[in-house]
Amino acid sequence: MPHLNLHPRRNSIRDHTTTAVAPAAPLSPAEPRLAYLDNLKAFLIAGIIAAHAMMGYSTFGSWTYQDIQEATLSEVTETIFVVAAVSLGALFLMGLFFLLSGLMAQDSLDRRGPGRFARERLLRLGIPFAVYTLVIWPVLEWALLEPYFPRGSYWAWFTDDDPYLDNGPMWFVGVLLLFSLVLAARRRSRPPAPADDEPLQARWLVPVALAVGMLTFLVRIALPADSNQPLNSHLWAWPEYIALFGLGVVAARRGWLRPVPREISRPAGIATLVCVVLLAAMVLSTDPLGLEMEDWAGGFGLPAFLAAMLEGMIVVAAPVWVLSFAQRHLNRTGPIRGAMARGSYAAFMLQGPVLIGLALAFRHTSLPGDLKAVLVASLGIALSFALAYPLVAKTPLRRVL
Repeated sequence: MPHLNLHPRRNSIRDHTTTAVAPAAPLSPAEPRLAYLDNLKAFLIAGIIAAHAMMGYSTFGSWTYQDIQEATLSEVTETIFVVAAVSLGALFLMGLFFLLSGLMAQDSLDRRGPGRFARERLLRLGIPFAVYTLVIWPVLEWALLEPYFPRGSYWAWFTDDDPYLDNGPMWFVGVLLLFSLVLAARRRSRPPAPADDEPLQARWLVPVALAVGMLTFLVRIALPADSNQPLNSHLWAWPEYIALFGLGVVAARRGWLRPVPREISRPAGIATLVCVVLLAAMVLSTDPLGLEMEDWAGGFGLPAFLAAMLEGMIVVAAPVWVLSFAQRHLNRTGPIRGAMARGSYAAFMLQGPVLIGLALAFRHTSLPGDLKAVLVASLGIALSFALAYPLVAKTPLRRVL
């Protein structure tokens, strides 16, 4: 099997941004609760935890443990992981979260009004984001990396970081908070006109996908994918985030995606399948074409343009199709599913300490990297959710988590 140049981890030990596959964030509770949304949220966050665990032993992406990794994935496993991460997750997973967040934010705004909605968002998003950015993540990095790359103090790690005010996987919470506050301000300044009853048409999503692709290409001329910005804000992907959050808001007002019509989900599914195949081919063709993964990530060139346009297609089609799939197949409930759904936001925040702790626990064993990654991933999911549920069920933190 030919060797793939799989977007190797950057040399700076200060670069700990997560890729787009990584992160997730809280979704405001709907009234009444919808089982498919709860289940979808829990499954996606479990997938994100597993991806970060695998990334700790990979040369692809950016996860803190990579700076001191003692073992790596085999070439075959690495290839499978990268293809799956890029084609199945990295280019539409966050779009899906923003779509769901837009749907639920609009519902919450309608129930609470702009003032109460903004206060609730500042409580549930703002406080965890600030605590994670200013305390939890920098302390975790300092404790993990100081023994290997001494700088002398926690303050040195906090002030000399790239990106500035890094927050690991919690970047999404900060971006969602900003979008939510803008939504509340817009509602206060200009109440929306009554929505008409015209159903969503599949053809309306095509210009959205094209616009996302083109804007993504233009943004990434200056800000390539996985580049660093203050607060780890992922500005390089904002065209898709804004588009999907906006689509969720509009769809909530017009009832477009509840449920997703068959005439929408079917072409969305076909487009998703085509894009997944093309994206997998893109990754696997990198070495044979004499390219680097960075050529797809940004800049003014044909590979970056093709990658951006493909991304525009999949980030619009795949979230709509996945939502439709969840509505049809993820409606079962039960004690375990209920506990995972209730604790998913807390599990997402706990994943950093849990995954780092597990990786350190296996550090001095002679197990191969593939097995370590699988063990850290499976135990990381179980422990993150197991520790999360008591926090949201039995402590005052339930108001925030």
